[in-house]
This record gives sequence, structure tokens and C-alpha cells, in this order.
Amino acid sequence: MAQRFSKSLVATSAVLICFSIPSYAAVNGLTEQDVFNIKLRSIYFDRDYDNDASDDSTFAQGIELNYTSGYINDLVSVGVSTYTVMNINSTGSAAGNILPAGNESGGVDDSFSKFGQYFLDFKLGNNGHVKVGGQKTKSMLLKSSGSRAIPNTFRGVFGDYKIGNTKVYGYVYDKWSRRHDDRWEDFSTDQSATGAISVIWGVGATHKKDDLTLEAEYLKSQNYLSKMGLKISYDIKLKQSKLTLSSGIFTSQDDGDLFVTGAEGGDLDDEDTPGALTGLTKSENDGFAYYLDADWKKDIWSAGAAFTKVSDAWIEDNFSGDHGTNPFPTRSLIGADLTNQNETSWQARLGINLKAVSPGLSTKFYYTSGTGAENSALGQIGGEAEEKYWALDTRYKVEAIKGLSLRWLFLDYITDKTGSVDGVKGDRADHRVYMDYTIKF
Repeated sequence: MAQRFSKSLVATSAVLICFSIPSYAAVNGLTEQDVFNIKLRSIYFDRDYDNDASDDSTFAQGIELNYTSGYINDLVSVGVSTYTVMNINSTGSAAGNILPAGNESGGVDDSFSKFGQYFLDFKLGNNGHVKVGGQKTKSMLLKSSGSRAIPNTFRGVFGDYKIGNTKVYGYVYDKWSRRHDDRWEDFSTDQSATGAISVIWGVGATHKKDDLTLEAEYLKSQNYLSKMGLKISYDIKLKQSKLTLSSGIFTSQDDGDLFVTGAEGGDLDDEDTPGALTGLTKSENDGFAYYLDADWKKDIWSAGAAFTKVSDAWIEDNFSGDHGTNPFPTRSLIGADLTNQNETSWQARLGINLKAVSPGLSTKFYYTSGTGAENSALGQIGGEAEEKYWALDTRYKVEAIKGLSLRWLFLDYITDKTGSVDGVKGDRADHRVYMDYTIKF
């Protein structure tokens, strides 16, 4: 009891300090363009597995305090964000989901607080900037996931510059802070020591002109993995509607001494290779995948279809613990990647804006089927699988209360597997509820 009280006191004190520092800056102001906001997220996860012993649920409260100054002398801006997450109730083995592991087996910690962002943002004329420090990031192959109470963040340098219709960008990060705990840590694989991956870096470009958009990115997880991606999309304006056609090609390659058996334990079956020694034997990856997508919108309706084909397994995680950076439209909204060896995926989706019922209310239905997935080391001899899911994503931006929005996401994931296909997960039904309220000053 004393320890729980102590943790609650620390969390409360951190929140009060977080309020006081940015509030002082916002009131006194470094510039007239200073921005300060408080984001409150109440979040509820409930996961129901075929194996009842694996079921878990978490109800938690996230608090973000975000302060960014305007550009001082039109040159540099200062930013800081403090994050706090407090456990309201949890059941089952929910550790590492929204909060870190607690003292009891399978339990979670009561709360944690941290500085999630702290950066200097240097302006490069009117066309670009360089941000240095702890920050959120978002690109085709690396991003700060926003699916938990708080986002994960990265420490390093990000810069971009716009030339005409083209924006080029690059980044180098040497640490990250996960979305479910208060630590800043070095990068690693599932088998290496922490810090074995010295940096994650990448370069990319986006070109937009009229109805055409082109995107390209190269990412390097030092001495471990490299990736390339190319996307193209084109908007076709029809009478009273719009059709967007898009396609993408992606590769993942083993790229150094750290890519050994078991280094990517969640997606690859390389431990099944005869004579392989987990953590020691050199492994290989020659991942290749492409997709085609069509999305149509008219009035309150939207409809879409997508196709993805994978040859050698395409690896989603850039390092151990990385989740959610998946560029394929057929990916599961929750959980599985659907990028296993020789897997073919089809998706259909239908959305409706329910503004006639209530302004700001919308919902979208997804159905996706993946077939032909194989053991990434031995092919069909080692295992094969099919996986499918259907999902309902309902969102409500409350018009009467500025800054308040609600979201309910439900997904039912079902598999049929023989042998071993590591990228195919266990059957489950997953409910996620978000209530976000942002106060701007």
C-alpha cells in the first residue's frame, strides 16, 4: 500500500510540475506565437483470446502537456512535452500494453511520468526546418505510434526542406522511449544486447503536383536491416465523386552482422532452418511486397478495395519493440501484419458519414483475407496458414464540445494454421475505446 501511495504521489507531483512549467511559459510567452495545449486521453483495451488464460484488459488515463514556442528572432523554436499515464483498472497479463509490468505477476504498474519531447527547432528560411532532441516522428517507414495512451518518441535529428513541389527529408535517431514506459533506451534486436543498433537513419522525398503524389524512402537500421519504399497515388475527379488509385513497392533486406537467427522472432521462422542456432547463425531476408489500392468517395459514402502480394517475408519491425510502421492498406488495424512469405491479401472496405444522425459521427467497415502464408525458412513443408479479420472503426467528433472526440475500434482476427508461421498470431477479438479531449490555450 505504501509503495502504491508513493507511486501515486510521484505521478501527481509530476503532473503538477508539468502543468506549472509550460503554463508559466504560455502565460509569460517567449513569443506571441507560443502554443500550449493539454491532451487528455481515456483509453480502454479489452482482448479476448481463444485461450481464456491469455485474456487481458486495461483502463487507463493519459495526460499530455505540450508546449511549443514561436520562432525566436525567426530562427529557433523551443518545444517540450510531458507525458503521464495512470492505471485505473487492469486484468490479466496486460503488462507492456499501455503500462509497464508491475510487481505482481502479469500485473501492471500504477503510473509513470516522463518528458516525452524536448527539442530545438531551427528554421531554414521559409521552406524547411531542422529539429534536434526528443521528438515524435512520422514517415513512410518509421513513425511514432499513437494507438496507446501516449505516443512513442525518438531522440536525434530530423530535417526537411521544400523545393517547389518536392519535399526532401532525413533523420538520424540514437534512442527511443516506448509508449508504455518512462525509459529512454538504445536500439536492439530480439537477440542482441541493448544498444547493438547504434542508430536508425533514413532519407526520403515527397512530390505533389496537381492530382499526383509520389513518395520514396530509404531506411537503415545500422548493422541489421535496410528497407526501401516507393508509393504513387493519383486522384481522378469524377462527377460529384473522387476516385484515388494508388500503388506501392517495398523491400526489406538483412544488412549486417546483427541479422542472425531469432533477431526478428515475431515474423521470421529462421529458427526452423536445419542446424540454425538462435542468436548465432547468420540469417537472411530478401523481403519484397507490393500493393494496389482503389478508394472512392461520394457525399457521405466511401468504398475501397486493396490487394497485397508478398514474396519473401517483408519485415515490419525496424528494431526490437517497434510496432505499427506498416505501409500496406491490407494490414490489420490491430495486431497482425499480413506480410508473411508468399501471402496474398485482399481487402474490401465501406464507410459512411453519419452526419444526418449526428454531426461528426462516422464509421467504416473492413474485411481482409490473407491466404498462402508459408514458413519463411522451409516454405509449405514447415507450415502454412490463412488469416482474416473484420473490423469496425467508429469515430465521433463532438460538435457541442470543442476538442472532444471519441473512437471505438473492434476487430475479430481468425486464423487457420498448420506447422509454424511466426507472423500469424493467435485468434482474438479486440475492443479499443478512446476518449480524447484537447484544451488549447
